Amino acid sequence: MRKLKLSHRILMSMLVLIFFSFLAVGVTTIFRYQSKNKEYHKERLKRKDRAVAQSIKYMTHPETLSLNEFLETDILTKLSKIHKLNINIYDLKGRLVGTSDKNNLQISNLPEKLISTINQKIEVQANTVREIRDKKEVLEIYTVLYHNKKAYGILNIPYNSNELNDVNEEIKTEVMVLVKIYTFLFIIAGLIAIFLLRQITKPLKIVTQKLKDVEITKQNEPIVWPVKDELGMLITQYNNLIKELKEKADKLAKSERKSAWKKMAQQIAHEIKNPLTPMRLSVQHFEKTIQKNDENLNQKVKEFTSTMLQQIDTMSAVASAFSDFASLTKEVLEEFALEKEVGKITDLYKKEGVQFEFEQKDCYVKMDKTHLTRVLNNLIQNAIQAIPSKKEKKVTVEINNNGKFWCIQIKDNGLGIEQEIIDKIFEPNFTTKNSGMGLGLAMVKNIINDFQGEISFITKLGVGTTFFVQIPKIN
Repeated sequence: MRKLKLSHRILMSMLVLIFFSFLAVGVTTIFRYQSKNKEYHKERLKRKDRAVAQSIKYMTHPETLSLNEFLETDILTKLSKIHKLNINIYDLKGRLVGTSDKNNLQISNLPEKLISTINQKIEVQANTVREIRDKKEVLEIYTVLYHNKKAYGILNIPYNSNELNDVNEEIKTEVMVLVKIYTFLFIIAGLIAIFLLRQITKPLKIVTQKLKDVEITKQNEPIVWPVKDELGMLITQYNNLIKELKEKADKLAKSERKSAWKKMAQQIAHEIKNPLTPMRLSVQHFEKTIQKNDENLNQKVKEFTSTMLQQIDTMSAVASAFSDFASLTKEVLEEFALEKEVGKITDLYKKEGVQFEFEQKDCYVKMDKTHLTRVLNNLIQNAIQAIPSKKEKKVTVEINNNGKFWCIQIKDNGLGIEQEIIDKIFEPNFTTKNSGMGLGLAMVKNIINDFQGEISFITKLGVGTTFFVQIPKIN
């Protein structure tokens, strides 16, 4: 039951409740019908009993006929036919002294417990002593016969069990009618329950779908619910939460932008400050040279100019790197054959030991060519710089078919990447080089993420590193 959906559990609970309600009503109706029927037959039996008792009292009057003479005649049989009942006469000790059913030889004496109960009632001088025994299928009535206020016998009338059985047949008929009615009502109630259940679960499904669509980076629409019920309270809470989420997201984005710009400013300041120190020293040294009228002034001017240009180039490179990093989101999408563009880029590095090997043709992709150029330039340059100067440089670039992607593989025979820094490779500002700002691989990862690609690598110390760039295919 717990594994079922909420809607299914509610539906099952409603149907079970309806079923047991109908069952309880049906069982109660049957028992009430049987009880009323039993009471009816008891009253009917009492009326017949009084009529028979009056007839016997009249016929056994001393002036007309004594009891013994009465039992010897066929009057008992005639009374039985008139009232359509079997009649038995017992003495006060419970022994059978007369019966209208001559063919039934199995009539036994009355049980001692019944005789004891009747005698106790006689002792309290009750004018009418009557005892009704309700057996499973038979009703029996026992009435004390009086003559001149003196008890002399017990009248027994067993009620015809066939009439009770006929009633049972009537009850069965009524039950079948109730079953048909309740089955129809059960189906109608089930359909109504399904309709109501849909009305109840509809807003829950809306909230569920809205929760699935909630994104911190977009405007989440509130749900409109006109009724201020329990579901309305839930939806109001959801609307408040998405409003609060929007406010928190704006604050977080603002904080992140502020933190990013602060970190970027610190990095730019640090990178620009580095060449300023040698530039200052060079200017001071050149100023002293002029003051001394150095004979090698021309040579000093050339050295000064060379130093200044070198430091200016460094500062220009810093500015270009940050400019490239900041312009990653600008894309001009083009469809082109990947192998042709990769071939053009790798041709520039042939003298550095870079080889382009490919068997795949018509590797069409859709992306910004300049972004592909930045990715490959960074990865190829890193591969070249990872190879020691005393070792022969060997960098292999391949294109492989990898399901939904074209995979560019850049493999070098460098020193490899140490285990301690593997997790930091794609972090901004992280670098293992003496020069550089650590933005290269961070920029590469951002570019690849923008066109829904993937980047990964494997490395082994002393053997080399292989980067895998997966670019989505197009037909």
